[in-house]
Amino acid sequence: MKLPYRVGDSFLLPVGDGSTVEAAIVAHEHHVVDIAVSDLVLRVSDRALVLHRWKRVVIPSVGAQRHSRGTDVPMNDAWISPAHAERIVATHLDIAQLELPPLRVHNRWKPVVAPGYLRIAQRGATFDPRTLSPQIEALDLSGVALSSLKFPATLRALRLAWIATPVDLHELANVPLQALHLEELRELRGVDALARLTSLRQLEMLGFWQLGLDDAMPLVAQRNLVRVEIDIGGRRKNVELYKRATWAYPWPFELFTRGATLRDAPLVRSD
Repeated sequence: MKLPYRVGDSFLLPVGDGSTVEAAIVAHEHHVVDIAVSDLVLRVSDRALVLHRWKRVVIPSVGAQRHSRGTDVPMNDAWISPAHAERIVATHLDIAQLELPPLRVHNRWKPVVAPGYLRIAQRGATFDPRTLSPQIEALDLSGVALSSLKFPATLRALRLAWIATPVDLHELANVPLQALHLEELRELRGVDALARLTSLRQLEMLGFWQLGLDDAMPLVAQRNLVRVEIDIGGRRKNVELYKRATWAYPWPFELFTRGATLRDAPLVRSD
């Protein structure tokens, strides 16, 4: 298979605040590329390039001078994911501080509570969001049934995974969410409402084979969205979507479980 890039190609790497930095390919192997960004050289999976998530800006001629491989990246170095590469670059350039908090082991059968953060993973249980504290900022629900979709106005980050009841996104219209993660929902309604959530900076929609390209395409034009991952099933649909988008990969949802991270999350630049 012919690779969609060559050594010496340059591309724009999004860094999660709406801006991009220029990077160059300095070497590549099968499904792995070495990229130079600023004074960094990173060995990365080529998935972002194949999906055109990283936009090419220069295609050198056949006789163009080839970049030399960075001497500090041995051939046997393990590669990292494109999402990890974007976070490294964003932190290195002081665009964002993306230090992950220490790993916490969550009890699957009991709610985990931290200041401003609640996580519940209890398959078969029914949960009513109207019982939440008015100080809640981040909520992670997995496997539960919801008796209501009325969430507190203080909520900034929401994750809904394998929810057993229908989810209508129109009911989130008055919640100023900055991050929304939706995964494998039995019945999802009101996808068009996402285009009206102007506070939203990060969106993840995973495992939605029932959606068509037309359902997700309006999100491409949303200037407020800067970190997005959408899987609407089928390589053709996903590739066509990302060819038109300039999003960075999402930051881990765990980053939004701290109030300081939510308040300091960078917005889209005005320039």
